[in-house]
This record gives sequence, C-alpha cells and structure tokens, in this order.
Amino acid sequence: MRSGPWRFLAIVVTVSLGLSGCGLPSSKSASTHAGSPNAAVTGRGQEGAVHPGNATAPTSAGQILVPGAMAPDVLLTAEPSGKRVPISAYLGKKPVVLNAWASWCPPCREETPQLVSMYRAYGTKVQFLGVNLTSLDSVPAAETFIRRYHIPYPVLFDTQGDFDRAYSVIAEPMTYVINQQGRVVSIHVGALSGSALRAVMEQALASH
Repeated sequence: MRSGPWRFLAIVVTVSLGLSGCGLPSSKSASTHAGSPNAAVTGRGQEGAVHPGNATAPTSAGQILVPGAMAPDVLLTAEPSGKRVPISAYLGKKPVVLNAWASWCPPCREETPQLVSMYRAYGTKVQFLGVNLTSLDSVPAAETFIRRYHIPYPVLFDTQGDFDRAYSVIAEPMTYVINQQGRVVSIHVGALSGSALRAVMEQALASH
C-alpha cells in the first residue's frame, strides 16, 4: 500500500468508482470496473469523478498534481543508452497520453494491449509515452514487459522515483492527458478498458 499526502485521495477514488489498480485498497477486474471515462481525477464536470479543483502552478515537494497544473518536467532514463531525457522533450507538438506502469502489476498487463491498439489508431495525432516506475520495479523486468507486449511508443525509466513523486502516483497504472501547452487535462487512476481509452484519446485530441 502506498502512503503519503495523497493516500486519502486514492481511497476516495477507489470507493467511489471501483477502480482496478495495484496499490489501491480493493482491486477488481479492470475490464468490468474501470470501463468508464469517469474513472478519472479530472477538473471537468463529470458525474462520479473526484474534483480537486484546478491548479494553476507546477507542483513542488509535498503537493499533489491535479488537473490544471503544468506537467512537471522531470529527468528520466532512456534504456539501453542510459541517457537522461526530460519529459518536456515529448511536449508541445501534440497532445500527450502518458501511461505510468510497473511490470509486476496485473492491471498494467491487462491495460497495455489496449494502449498498443490505441497507438495504432491515434499514434499520428497523439504522442504516446510510457513511464516504467523503475524505482518500484527493475530495468530487466521492464524491458521484458516491453518486448512481451510489443510496445511501439517511447518508454522512459523512473529509476530514481522522481516521476513517482512529481506526478503523485497513487496506484499502478495511472494515465495522464497533457495538452500541447504542457498542462495536465486529466489524471486517470487504475486500468482503463478499450472504450475508456478511446474516450481518453478523444479528450486528448480536443484539449488545447
């Protein structure tokens, strides 16, 4: 179980929406319980969603990342080169759908084939980016996961836990929609079904 200033938010989201994700108090079938676009922490008026408000400044230590905030620009590792790459390198040209995952997480395994399918359908219009939570995982296990699921989009490695902290990760997986200005549009906690991911893609395309 994760702990920290955002643990209460994780519990509220789980109880309200029945999400499936590693680290949540109760994990159920992702295909059955996470198939709604409302399975998100979002600043928009969706029924059943948690509304933490719209932040207007980047997060700092001890703060929770919420919709409306600028996406924190953390340095991650590109394998196998080991080169440190900022998230900002992927922002500004297209809307970004960023998925944070761990190789040992069953909901991540269920969700990844759907993400690969969405990449094939939307990859020319939306920038897909994966982040392995390597401080909770390992590089060899993450690389095996990438090969197993034939992930075609870039994946960066959070070897030092900087992404985990800056992006307020409360469960695995988590998906973030970031617009072309680098602002977080929505944050989705837990695995999403194919229909929910299609809704996320449309939201990304509509973001400004």
